[in-house]
Amino acid sequence: MKKTTVLLMAILVLLSSGYAITEAQSAERVRTIKVGHTATREHPYQMYLENWAKAVGERTNGRYVFEIYPSDLYGTPNQLIEGCQLGTSDMVLATGSLLASYSPIVGVLNLPFLFDNSMQAFEVLNGPIGAEFDKSLAEKNLIVLGWWENGMRHLFPPRPVNSPEDLRGMKLRVINSAEMIDTINAFGAIAVPMAFNDVYSAWQLRTIDGCEGTITHMITQKYYELTKTGALLWYMHVPNPLVIAKDLWDTIPVADKEIFLDEAKKMAKFSFEYQMKMDEEEIAQCEEWGVVFTRPDPAPFRKLVEPVYEKYRPVYGEILDRILAATRQ
Repeated sequence: MKKTTVLLMAILVLLSSGYAITEAQSAERVRTIKVGHTATREHPYQMYLENWAKAVGERTNGRYVFEIYPSDLYGTPNQLIEGCQLGTSDMVLATGSLLASYSPIVGVLNLPFLFDNSMQAFEVLNGPIGAEFDKSLAEKNLIVLGWWENGMRHLFPPRPVNSPEDLRGMKLRVINSAEMIDTINAFGAIAVPMAFNDVYSAWQLRTIDGCEGTITHMITQKYYELTKTGALLWYMHVPNPLVIAKDLWDTIPVADKEIFLDEAKKMAKFSFEYQMKMDEEEIAQCEEWGVVFTRPDPAPFRKLVEPVYEKYRPVYGEILDRILAATRQ
């Protein structure tokens, strides 16, 4: 009887040990990956990331759990991009203009009137030129999974703008990009580079008079509370690449990498199509809130930024010409 009891206890120990090992192995197979972005939880960025994470999780049988942090809660875009390069951050849905510091050729995307519409941007970013951007960033330990949509950009001034003359002396917030600063200054305004989440308070304090951005920003950042005018200029497109740290990427099995990439490219297409549909709806929504939009003739603005193109042609000449050849046919 005593021998039987000892034997049963030994079996139970072995079984429980085996269960513990299985539990530990199972826990090891689940990877938690953090992803940050600068927009609010209500912004489409959050929806894009949640849908992408859900699709990747389902296709990998739950091997990956993604923690998504809006409103710079994981870090500002600049901090996260640097963190991904150094391997101290996991992922970021970045502002494309900020990647120019890591890849000189990506800065070409910061030039004005490069694309007539967002679908032209989609074709370029998902073609051979986009592949060159990816390669140049990978050399800096930044792996681009896909180029997602941010929307065409407009001006949100304190008073109506129908021509460049109406912008003179206005202090407008811009992304901290040399090309964007030069563009807004060329328009006749005064460019004020500033972090995205500082805009609303700076506007309230009159550190700035207004800003530029997408129609989505007008809604999600509540700029409609600060101005009742907007100038629909469609003057620039700034994409949002989904970036993962190379150190982390190198630990992911090849089959899973293909799933990450496949779902990121699906979401890229969805994001561009979604934003095109939303543009008119968001304009109508802002108008319901009392915002009056002007639609300036872009020709005088294009003329004013010719010196900006000449300034950066020595830097971007070859790739700039290729983009213009693809978009001006």
